[in-house]
Amino acid sequence: MTKRLEMKGIGKSFMSNRALDDVNFSCTAGEVHALVGLNGAGKSTLMKILGGVYQRDEGTIQIDDQDIEIAAPADAGRHGIVMIHQELSLINELTVAGNVFLGRELTYPGTPFTNKREMAQQVKEQLDRFGLKLDPNKPVRELNSGEKQIVEIIRALMSDAWLIVMDEPTSALSEEDKEMLFEFIRRMKSEGIAIIYISHHMPEIFSIAEEVTVMRDGVIVLSEPTAETTEDFVIRSMTGAELDEFVKPHKQISGDKILSIEGLCHQGSYEDISLDVHAGEIVVLTGLRGCGAPELAKAVFGLDAGYLGTVTYLGQVLQPGRGPAKAVQDGMGLVTENRDKNGILPVLSVRDNIALPYLEKFARGGLIDGARIDKTVAKAIRDTSTKTSSPNQEIRFLSGGNKQKICFSRWLDEELRLLILLEPTRGIDVHAKAYIYRIIEELAQRGVAILILSYEIDEVIMLADRVITMYQGETVAEYAYPAFDKDQMLADMAGVGQSH
Repeated sequence: MTKRLEMKGIGKSFMSNRALDDVNFSCTAGEVHALVGLNGAGKSTLMKILGGVYQRDEGTIQIDDQDIEIAAPADAGRHGIVMIHQELSLINELTVAGNVFLGRELTYPGTPFTNKREMAQQVKEQLDRFGLKLDPNKPVRELNSGEKQIVEIIRALMSDAWLIVMDEPTSALSEEDKEMLFEFIRRMKSEGIAIIYISHHMPEIFSIAEEVTVMRDGVIVLSEPTAETTEDFVIRSMTGAELDEFVKPHKQISGDKILSIEGLCHQGSYEDISLDVHAGEIVVLTGLRGCGAPELAKAVFGLDAGYLGTVTYLGQVLQPGRGPAKAVQDGMGLVTENRDKNGILPVLSVRDNIALPYLEKFARGGLIDGARIDKTVAKAIRDTSTKTSSPNQEIRFLSGGNKQKICFSRWLDEELRLLILLEPTRGIDVHAKAYIYRIIEELAQRGVAILILSYEIDEVIMLADRVITMYQGETVAEYAYPAFDKDQMLADMAGVGQSH
């Protein structure tokens, strides 16, 4: 009999907030079931109940018509259910096999010594089963993002999982790595593995999923075979209405030069980079992962002292490695690519996370001006339409899109002159993206210079006044709005035809 999961009448509240209300969800072995919704729709809460992170208030969970209890993640594992989170949990210093067997290492009989050869052999058998070319003895730090995703999945499969929950698995992958992952998913389906696939990317969902379920405000509003619905209808179901398209306003860039980079080099990261960003201008760097753009941006923000060349900001040459505190003092802001690890302090409140960069400025005679902070925080939440029960709510309880809005909102200070954005819409839904695009454009219209790294070519074209393509640490070409050539940009990013 084909294995089947059913969640019936699931309800969950957090204090006065009703997060899930009478949710019915099912998944069958050998199928991909896409679960979608705007940030805060309830899909993460539902999956955390399935994974044993949260406890349901009402409802039942069944496998093959038998009630089961999932009181902790270990219970989920015993029932063959494994969650692979957006931020991977691998240890870089261990090998592929070492990560797969972490916590359940094989030993030689009668000894405490790890049998690395046997572990590597068993991992290789699993890799061969799915046609994957990966060395079990290779350190994880040497793998690319797609290969790391596969290691997480192999670890799940070797713990006898029959159902794998994948949360935004392609958010950090190149196009090549995505295709490798999709082929792996197709092979898993043929082996009878069930996959619950959480994503905001409609083409992916309609490419690999048999079923799609849409959640909005804690309830299911659509559950259909993908063959019987459309991308537009799914998006309308997510938002409750047609989502207004973001339309980039045409503008002339005539502001002062805010940032100038000349001949910047850092061995192993980037080589001979030169570019300018003017007041009110949005310059987007794009390429494949590993192109060197994130390291370049962090050097500008004072996080790297090891570069050669010149960075001039507001007419002054910057000292390498001067530190982020000095950058903020000088009117720079940075939104990192990994908000949960580097962008927020999860145990602090929304209020404290917004105020963090400005505590020194908000102090008078050694005392923090609380009224000024409250005013700034209220305006930031209002301007970004952030959904939070209170400014005093811990930020870790917000959805991904609302966390990202907070990362933006802390830079809406009137003294901001340069904003650096690394993958500004990574892992957030279409609705939150639209808000963030508007925030970026409003800042530019205010005269802020904006330097963005994005790997999503449609986003690049939508946002940029100028695009600079990069390949293996070097700039390839520059394009000015509206003369954007998408095909040529993609060729630049892949290292094809680098002369223009």
